[in-house]
Amino acid sequence: MNEPAFVVVFPSIFAKNKQSLLVSNIKKILKIQNQRYSTITTDDDLIIIDANDPVFASSAINQLFGVGQVSIARRTENKFNGIVSTVAKIGTSLLLRGEVFYVKVEGHASGYLPKDVEIAATSAVIEKTVDMDCKPGTEAKHDKLIHCYLTKKNAYVSIFLEKGHGGVPYNSQQEQILCCVFDELSAISCLEAIKQGFDVRILVCYTTDANLMELVK
Repeated sequence: MNEPAFVVVFPSIFAKNKQSLLVSNIKKILKIQNQRYSTITTDDDLIIIDANDPVFASSAINQLFGVGQVSIARRTENKFNGIVSTVAKIGTSLLLRGEVFYVKVEGHASGYLPKDVEIAATSAVIEKTVDMDCKPGTEAKHDKLIHCYLTKKNAYVSIFLEKGHGGVPYNSQQEQILCCVFDELSAISCLEAIKQGFDVRILVCYTTDANLMELVK
């Protein structure tokens, strides 16, 4: 397939009303990681990045808080037949012999239900993989997930999908706090403070050089 692939960012439920800040953080992390991109746009709740290297760009973006999921996906117009065809085409290319797959469709649908796409696309994948002995599974039991998300205008079919760290974008609280790190529990508390959108300053408290080395690890 020669169609372009986009990095698609699914904001966490707590970050949907902080989309502009998340976009700003995405631009910063891509610049830090020397990842080039053509455009960063929004499509309903999604953030779409046309990156030069989607694999490395998605990996960099998934380090951020405020990201529910990040995927590398193909885009097609939100029309029933086109979506089914794209899901079947991509799903077939992702499956290996004997794998159990599950088609999951989410998002906005007009004139049909996401479940309608799931059923039609599952049938299409079965037809295309009849010689590969691939079978449909359930959401709880499958080898490979074929994920599709619908916006009002487009559909994004994932080639690769990874769970993010969740939380809210960094510095969304616009407040600085000081976190003292002296053991594992305090380090976890510091991480949670960052996850909640605070601008954290870390103070490492130690008694000996050996203690410092252990804390740094």
